Formats: sequence, structure tokens, C-alpha cells
Amino acid sequence: MKIKLLDGSIKEFDQAMNVKSIAEAIAISLKKATTAAKVNGRYVSVDYIVGKDSTLELITTKHEDFYKTLNYTAAFVTGVAISELFKDVKLAKVLYKEDELEYGITFEVEPRIGLEEMQNIQNKVNQIIKNDSIISREMELKEAEELFNDNEYQKHLAKEMFKTYGEVSVYTLNGVSIVSKHPIALNLKNIKVVEVQQLTGEYWLNHSDNIMLQKIHGMAAESIETLTAKKDILEDRRSRDHRIINKTLKIFGFDHLVGPGLPLWMPNGTIIKEQIKNFIKEKEWEYDYINVTTPVIGTVELYKKSGHWDHYGEDMFQPFNGGSGSDEQFILRPMNCPHHVAVYKQEQRSYRDLPLRIAEHALQHRYESSGSLTGLERVRAMELTDSHIFVRPDQVEAEFKSIYKMINEVLQTFNIQIDYLSLSLRDPEDKVKYYQDDKMWDEAEAALEKVLQDLKIDYKKCIGEAAFYGPKLDIQIKTAQNHEITVSTIQLDFLLPKKFDVTYVDQNQEFKAPIMIHRGVIGTYERFIATLLEQTKGVLPLWLAPNQVEIIPVGSEENIAYAQEVRKYLKKDFVRTHVDLRDERLSYKIRDAQTSKIPYQLVIGDQERKDNLVTYRQYGSEQQTTVKLEEFKNMILDLICNKK
Repeated sequence: MKIKLLDGSIKEFDQAMNVKSIAEAIAISLKKATTAAKVNGRYVSVDYIVGKDSTLELITTKHEDFYKTLNYTAAFVTGVAISELFKDVKLAKVLYKEDELEYGITFEVEPRIGLEEMQNIQNKVNQIIKNDSIISREMELKEAEELFNDNEYQKHLAKEMFKTYGEVSVYTLNGVSIVSKHPIALNLKNIKVVEVQQLTGEYWLNHSDNIMLQKIHGMAAESIETLTAKKDILEDRRSRDHRIINKTLKIFGFDHLVGPGLPLWMPNGTIIKEQIKNFIKEKEWEYDYINVTTPVIGTVELYKKSGHWDHYGEDMFQPFNGGSGSDEQFILRPMNCPHHVAVYKQEQRSYRDLPLRIAEHALQHRYESSGSLTGLERVRAMELTDSHIFVRPDQVEAEFKSIYKMINEVLQTFNIQIDYLSLSLRDPEDKVKYYQDDKMWDEAEAALEKVLQDLKIDYKKCIGEAAFYGPKLDIQIKTAQNHEITVSTIQLDFLLPKKFDVTYVDQNQEFKAPIMIHRGVIGTYERFIATLLEQTKGVLPLWLAPNQVEIIPVGSEENIAYAQEVRKYLKKDFVRTHVDLRDERLSYKIRDAQTSKIPYQLVIGDQERKDNLVTYRQYGSEQQTTVKLEEFKNMILDLICNKK
């Protein structure tokens, strides 16, 4: 049999062999370092027997899946510890959340385990990882069902795994067995430390109609130093979580009666959003975009014609009738492209009119599953910085470069940290997702890739990630929770203009179909502001801060009156200020302003009032500087003007 390794090399063997023997045949040291493997993309143990031509990926201590293997193994060990300590335990799922660096094990037991048992579980886990090892075997579904006759959870997992792979992977430790499609190490030598951390609950299969199982969370590592480092990473992620930051800054809220995933923009959030919107509109003006306003609904027929109904129907809100006795059917719009096509078609266009850059800061609605809703990062109502540019074929390259330049300038202004750029192409084998026109796709993908090469942009090719109508360039970032999201996008579309019979008159007086480019400069305001809060830890630049200057009068009523005069003076130039009149100590007010991440605090005392001065302190600094009021105003206006 031929075994293709990760580096592309081929190894030939004249008989079936298990994974660790194959690793040993390559190098003895490799056998020792291998904890699990992937055979043809499927996770298996080192005892798994490979009996035919296959691709093999060995999961060593240096592999990207090593910590995944470590934590799934620790989850199983924790389940074994629970089973040894309590009677009639039914283990359910082993879990690992890579974005939270933690494992989980769900289980059913009566009576339910209390928090007072956590130390006993920890002690038992410590005992197991020192002395024991795991056995794995593959079996038929019938044998697995007999083994797990009294555990409906494992029987369900066995059926699911058999349906996918035609066999069931069973792991056994100290007489306790589970089904797992995830990587589990048989030798526990690499797990030097397991920390059992929390006891919570989780519905079986994450469905509220099912039983609420208990769940133990923990973390595992190959050393105490590594575990400490991972806990530090996790703490940093939590401190950056925009939902945590929001508790202090009061940017947005939700209400269950209004509806899950429907954000309420609070006064502070509205200020941030409007400042960003003004800046984007200035950029659009600079780059010759024209702004339009279109309805937040559209007919079912509109989205059927565009293709969105077939490709994104499951993510749309359900259609609704126009009114009592009406046969008209409408949808809350999930995207704006068909509306902008309609704007283009309001009059016949000439080749001289192109490029025509139609922009809109548009409200959209998409029915995200309730389990996926995550603060502002994933919502059901959103406002998109959207544009559709109609160009001639000879204008594609120049326009793409112009769009990329604009996006780059915008992201640099906000100092957004980019993870990577994705060139999203179609999967030619997928005959369902993508519009079937090989010539169109070949031309579009070649044109897009040529522009990227001309711009000398580093990018990753992602096959199968294109939109149904064309290839795209996505600018990807990582959230505080380690989720990968798209912040900006440029998409070529040769299809929609044809579907809607969009034309322009060329220089020979013939009708031609333009090419449409979809442009999202910062994506949705919701997701972008979540990103901004996380990347800045809520310390927004002066020009974006909801409250730019906190004015703190000290002492007499005269000083309070002067503080109000300072506020009015700054307000004339649209500086956002607040006067703190609370009956609290000065140190408390300054600390509170720092906690609220207000860029400048002004302290107003007798000397400031008498000499028309202000004493200011910047966020994060203990230095105090006293200057003339006019000088302070000019300084911050300059910073605001330069987007600092």
C-alpha cells in the first residue's frame, strides 16, 4: 500500500500496519513523538490499522492539533475519574473549545454532583494521568450498541460515527469506554497537568428539548508553565471581549422582548457609529461614490431572480404578506445588491457613465441561529457599509485597485490589525452552490488574481469560499474569542448584471453587460465596532470617544460655574464633554473617568477659574498639565481633525 505523508512524500508498505508502526518505519523518534493521527482526514489513534492506500498526517507534539489531542484526552480522563468516584454515571460527549483553550465532558448522574466534589475529581484525575494508559479499537455498529446498551448518549454517537466512517472508534480506560471521532492519545505521558475548573450544565446536543446534562470544564497542558501561559492568553482574551468592555462603556444592549440578536444602540454607541459613518461618507465622497437610500424590504420575486432565495434562503427571515387580503409577499432584505441593480436601471447608462459607484449604509436582517448570536459580532439586524460599482471590462483592474486603496486607508486610520487576506475561489466540483458557467468563472478568477499579483499582495487561496456569483478578496481578522471574521470584502460579479438584464451603451451604440463589484469597506457597523472595542480594549481614539473630555470642578460654586462655561466653550466646536457634579472625592472622580476610558480629564479649581486655565490629564497618564483654555481647545481640535 502507498501512504502519502503531509510533506507530499510517498511511503510504500507490503502489508497493513498500525499508525505507530508506520511512524517507527519512518523514524524511531517520530514514533515516540506521535500522539494520534489523521488518516484520509479522519482522526484516529496510534493503534489504528491502515490497510489501503491513504494520506497520513501524524499528530506529533509539534503539530497544530497537539493541544486538541491533549485536551480531548484530558476530557476523557476526567470522565473516567467521575465514573470511578460515582455510581451509574453515563458519559456523553468529550468537548474542546479551541477559542477558549478548554476541554469539557458532559455526563448524566443521579444525584447530581455538587461543587464540593470538584477537588475529589481533581485528585482522581491527577492519579489517573500518572499511572494509566488508554486502549482503542474499531468496531461494527452492532458491537458498539451492545457495549453501550445502557448509555443512549454513546449509542447515538456510535450511530453518527458509523454513518460517516462505516466503523466506530471506541476508547477504553480503566474499564470505562466512550465513542470519539476526535483525537485521543493512548499514552498519557504528555499530559503533565490537568486543571479541573468549572461545573456547569449543557443540553444534550445543545437542544433545549433534551435533558440538561452536567458539564465539567478544564484545561490541560504538557507543563505547568504552558498551562499558566495559556491561562494568561485566556484572561487577555476575556479582557478584550467587547461584551465585557460594553459593561463599562455602555455601547449597546439587547432586550428579549425586542428580540434576540436585535441590538439597541445606546447613546454612547450611537455617537461612535455616527462618527465612523461620517468618516466613511467623507471617504466615499473623496472616491466619487454616490449615496442612495433603498427600502429595507423586497419582494420574494426579487430575491428569487437574484439567486439569493436559492442560495441563502435558510438565513433569511420568513416572507410576510403585504397586508390583509394581499397576495404580495415580502422579505426583510438580507443584502442590498438587487436594490442597487434597480437603482442602476432607473435610466439607460452610457459607457461614459461608468464606473458608477452606488453606496448605501443599509439596514439588513438575517436570521442567524440563536446559538450563534454573539454580542455585536453576530446579530440578526445590522447596518452594512455597502457599495456596488458598475464597470466596463477594461475598468476592472483600475477600479479594484482603487477600492483596495480606499479600504486600506480606512483600516489604517482605525489601526485595525489584519490576520490575512483570502482569495476566495469556487470549487469546480460543487455543481449546487455555484452558478454553472466555466468561462465566466475562469475569467473572473484570473482577473482578480492578476490584480492581487500586480499589487504584490500576500494572500491565501481558499477553494470553495467564493460567493455563488463570483470570486472575492476578503480581509480577515481574529476576534478576542479567536473567531475568524471578515472585516472588508471586494467581490467580482459577472452574473447578477446578466440575471437582471443590466446594460450600458458602448461607443458603437451596442448594449453591453457591465461587471458589478461588491464592496464592503468595514463590513457591518455592528461587527466592526465589536472589533474596534476588542483591538483597542475600549480605549478609543479621541475623535471616536463618546465623551471626549470629563470636566471635574473642585470646591466652590464659582468653580462649578466656570466648569459649565468651559463645557459651553468647547461645545461650540462640537467637542463632547461632561461636567461631573457628583458629591465625591476628586481622586474617585478621576479614577472613575479613567475606568470609563475618557481621553481627557480637566480639573477646575480656584487658580484655573481666576486665570482662565485648565489642568488636564490624559487617559493612562498621571501627568497633569496646566494651559490656557484656548490652547487646550486648539490642541484637541487638531487631534480630532487628524483622527487621533
